[in-house]
Amino acid sequence: LETAIILVEDVLSRLCQSSYPLEALQSRPLPHGVDPLRLELYLSDEDFQEEYEALPGWKQVNLKKAKGLF
Repeated sequence: LETAIILVEDVLSRLCQSSYPLEALQSRPLPHGVDPLRLELYLSDEDFQEEYEALPGWKQVNLKKAKGLF
């Protein structure tokens, strides 16, 4: 039998991670502790911006209006 040694720092860093790459949020199973109903909260700023900029202009405007930013 092999016994795996898990460092506390490694476990804590995984549990405290606040953002994940888009690919990690699209795959299943989700990372431990991620709320499947609020995946957008875990996107990194960079991934969120890339996804937003890829939307058609009218969708961007509608999103801004819905959030009171237009």
